[in-house]
Amino acid sequence: MPKRSLEVLLDVSVDRTSEVPLHRQVYLGIRRLVLTGRLSPGSRLPSTRHLANDLRLSRTTVLDAFEQLIFEGYLEGKVGSGSRISSHIPHDVHTLASATQQNAIPAVRRKPRIARRALTHSFHQRPAATPARPFRPGLPDISSLPLELWSRLTAKYWRRAADQLYEHADSLGFLPLRKAICDYVSRSRAVRCDPDQIVITTGAQQALYLCAKTLLDPGESVWMEDPGYPRARVAFQSAQLDVIPTPVDSEGLNSAASSKKRSAPQMIYVTPSFQCPLGYTMTLERRFDLLRVAARNNAWILEDDYFSEFRYGTDPVASLQGLDRNERVIYIGNFSKNVVPFLRIGFLVAPKSIVHALKMARTSVSRQPPGVDQAALAEFIADGRLERHIRATLQIYRGRYEALVNAIRQHGGGVLEVSQNSGIAMYLVAWLPAGVDDRVAARIASAAGVDTVPLSNFALHKLRRAGLVLGYSAYNATSIREAAQRLCRALLRVYRA
Repeated sequence: MPKRSLEVLLDVSVDRTSEVPLHRQVYLGIRRLVLTGRLSPGSRLPSTRHLANDLRLSRTTVLDAFEQLIFEGYLEGKVGSGSRISSHIPHDVHTLASATQQNAIPAVRRKPRIARRALTHSFHQRPAATPARPFRPGLPDISSLPLELWSRLTAKYWRRAADQLYEHADSLGFLPLRKAICDYVSRSRAVRCDPDQIVITTGAQQALYLCAKTLLDPGESVWMEDPGYPRARVAFQSAQLDVIPTPVDSEGLNSAASSKKRSAPQMIYVTPSFQCPLGYTMTLERRFDLLRVAARNNAWILEDDYFSEFRYGTDPVASLQGLDRNERVIYIGNFSKNVVPFLRIGFLVAPKSIVHALKMARTSVSRQPPGVDQAALAEFIADGRLERHIRATLQIYRGRYEALVNAIRQHGGGVLEVSQNSGIAMYLVAWLPAGVDDRVAARIASAAGVDTVPLSNFALHKLRRAGLVLGYSAYNATSIREAAQRLCRALLRVYRA
């Protein structure tokens, strides 16, 4: 082993008293060395056995760290037999500029982009909801929701409200909640922030709306994944922005595809950890490319991290925001999917230069979610209950995911095919045969007593292949198998080859 490589890696240290798991500490240490340029592309790492001996850890712990680094694209090679720093890492990684890049990233120190008009537009209204049937997506497992605990927490803070929450006037949100969120996303997503960069919102939708209305003027361009999250598109259109559909493939948003036909962006909206709705994880190479595009165009990136907890086989993927050194990325999260759906508390992490503008924009339309709910959520996160709840529901969702996949494979008969992606989340995409209209297929499913969402509802351009979005998280395995069989039989009667 070259001496220099070993000396660099000795800077990785572990703290056995920390709440951060040991494998996560090793992962973060090596990732830091890569992102600060101290480990250059192609550098050979010591074997997992030698590193484990140096750090006095089990080899399994180091293997887990290396597997996460390989999964996220920082390392390449086979674990245990010679891993190297990925050749896709830019040589000048600290400023995210490659020496061979024709269009190097400029030193971006311009005045932040702030819109010049008031907040006046309202959201489009959805039709009234009907009782849920399998496979309506986006619904959590009711039986696992911490409703009793939540009732106790809110009752506790209601009793204290007069003394502790009466002077709750911070327009950014309840400070203990902002501190808890800051600690959580820093530890689990490698988000770089402090509590004063966090704005508490009434869900992720308000965060999207605030960014669209505050940071861009009417007619400016926002690149958006196609297919992509429909309610984000509504937020941008309500702000009179020019929504530019941008293709998505298995590596995430592809900014290079047909780029000459698109206007330059002033904002880019992405779901890099779990692409909505296809479920792909954006590669590290694409993440760096996106940061270059944003820097060259003085554009913002909205990173919507909506499903990254619900993944098995690896840790949640580190954030795009954590790679940003030019203050281009605004990180958005919410707790409606991983705590209780009616909570309606979200947040955004913004560069310090625009926090005040976002705060004032939000204050002009609403203050913030109820203080009691914020106080209860702060305790729920700070005491580790959020992470324990996510681990428990992940196991439930994994079983239901497998039940749905197996049922489709058993009964699909060529008319329904499960997509391949790297996550679990709360829904999946099932592909239809070539030439089938997914809106017609959804009506056939509805007549058979099954709720689905056409994949084309997520897209602005015509899709190469149609599909149905199937949610499974809210339904037990028996209901899933029965509904999948009904769905497949109904489609086979119409589309049997």
